[in-house]
Formats: sequence, structure tokens, C-alpha cells
Amino acid sequence: MKRTLFFTMLGGISLLIINACSSMGNMDAMGGQESMGSKMSGGEMMASGGSYLLPPDKVMAMQKMMMSMEPDTLEAGIKRGEKLFNDEKLGDNKSRKSCSTCHENGGTVGGAAEMEWKGMKMKVNIPTLRGAAAHFPKPMGPMKALVDLAGMNNMCIMTFLKGAPIDKNSQQSVDLVAYITDFSKGKSLEPGKEKIVPRPVPGAM
Repeated sequence: MKRTLFFTMLGGISLLIINACSSMGNMDAMGGQESMGSKMSGGEMMASGGSYLLPPDKVMAMQKMMMSMEPDTLEAGIKRGEKLFNDEKLGDNKSRKSCSTCHENGGTVGGAAEMEWKGMKMKVNIPTLRGAAAHFPKPMGPMKALVDLAGMNNMCIMTFLKGAPIDKNSQQSVDLVAYITDFSKGKSLEPGKEKIVPRPVPGAM
């Protein structure tokens, strides 16, 4: 909850600063007049109708909150990602399946999964995720799109779990990527490399 509040407030401050800089730049460019900032002190600007600075009490409250927050860690993100990986409701899907259904312990259960794309049904070999994260970004077959690992996760959620994609800027998406990336620890980066299929099924993609 604290982390969410922090990012919300930080985003709000960024927007306020951007708007303020933009407004002041416009004032400087108007008919050679002196900028409003050169005529008003910080206190006066805060009191004016075009105020863009946070009140001192809110600044102090945010500083106190940031100082009291425990820092997040990669290990914590990986643990959260593991829960998502095994969550049968990931992406609000109703398939009663999770990522681990096909990729048990990050490997592969083998065989092929059926998918439908633009009215065509096809079978897709189930790859292992061990070493897979090191192969992104990469072009994806029938989608004809270059995707990163978060995008690939969403494709699997939509196509095989029949769920909704996760916001790539969300903590959920970052945590799931962290967990899957952990299966590639120590592997060399090889963007674009084909998926690893230990037990391919004849005729499947």
C-alpha cells in the first residue's frame, strides 16, 4: 500500500513540475514581457491561483513516508512472481490453469498446446522457460510482432489461459518477469533466439 501511494504521489509531483516548467516557458515567450517567476517569490507563487508547489506540510509528510518505507528487493519480487506464476486466476482467467500448468518448476510438461489465431487453430510446442528470458526481445511467429518478456507473458495469458493482459507498468508484471528471468540466471543474452523445446511434437509450431 505504501509503495503504491509513493508512486502515485511521485507521479503527481512529476506532472506538476512539468506543467510548471511549461507554463513558465510560455510566460517568457509572450511579447518580451518579464516572466512571472522573476516578479514573484516562491511564497507568492504558492499563494497565487497558478500554484504548482506542494504545501510544506505535504512535502514533509512524503519525505517521512519515504524514509520509513522498507526498500523492495529482487528476492521479494521473485517470491511475489512465483505466486503469480502458480495463480490459476492470473489475468482474471477462468481456465483453471496457471503458468505452471505447462511450465512446471520453470521447465516444460512436454507436448503441445492448442491456440487459435485469426480463426485458425494450431498446435504450439510447449517450451522450457529455463534460459528463455535471455532470448528476449524476439519476433513472435503468427503475431508478426517484436515482443519483450512482459509482452510474451501477456500473450500466453490471453492465448492459453484465456485471460486479460497485465499492465506492463504494474508491479504484477514486473514481479512475474523477475521470477521467469530467474530461470535464466547465468545464461548469456541471445536476443531473437528460437524457443527451447526439449520434446517437440511433430507438426506443432
